[in-house]
Amino acid sequence: MDVTELAWITIKSSDVNAVVNALELENIHQGRFGDFEDKTNTFVFSAQHDWIIIIHQWNRRGGYKEYLNTMQQVVTELSQKFGEAQSFAAYEDMTCYGIRWEEYCHYTHWILARNGVLLRSFAKYDGDDLFRSFGEVTEAESFLNWKARDVWVRMPEVIRVSQQWSTEPIFSNHPGDIMGVLGYKHLQQK
Repeated sequence: MDVTELAWITIKSSDVNAVVNALELENIHQGRFGDFEDKTNTFVFSAQHDWIIIIHQWNRRGGYKEYLNTMQQVVTELSQKFGEAQSFAAYEDMTCYGIRWEEYCHYTHWILARNGVLLRSFAKYDGDDLFRSFGEVTEAESFLNWKARDVWVRMPEVIRVSQQWSTEPIFSNHPGDIMGVLGYKHLQQK
C-alpha cells in the first residue's frame, strides 16, 4: 500500500514573515520544498494574487475528528489575523486489487474562515465513518452530489475547490524550485 499525503493552508496575504510568526514555527530557515528534513514539517511560500501557501506535514495525535477540530481552530485564528484562511488535505491510499491499482481517498477536508469566523468545513474519513459538512455549500463545491452521504471526494476534487477559493500548490504554484521558509510546528490538538 502506498499513501500519498498532501495538506496545505492558504492565507490571503503577501507577508510571508507575518505568516511564519503567526504559525509560531521553530527551526526557521530559508530553503526549498524538497529540503524537508527531520526538523522541518512546514514550508511557507508566496503564491500568485497575494496568497501565501503553507504545505505541512504536521504530526496528528488522536483521530481524524480531533485533527479536523484542530485545523478548524488554526484556520479560524489565522483568518482573524489575516482576513481569510483556508485549509485543504487529501490523504490517498493506493490499494492493489488483482492486477490493477484502485485509488480511494482515506481522508479529505477543506475549511474556509474569514475574519475569525468559520464559514465552511467539509471532511470525510473512510476509517471511522467521519462525515462532516458545516456551513453553506459554496459555488466552488456545487459540482459534487451533496444529496448522498457517500459523496466521493479525492485529491482532484480537493484541488478543484482550492483553485476556486484561492490557489493551490500543485498546478498553479508548484513549489519545486521556489525559495521559501522552512520550519517546524508543534500542532496542539484540541
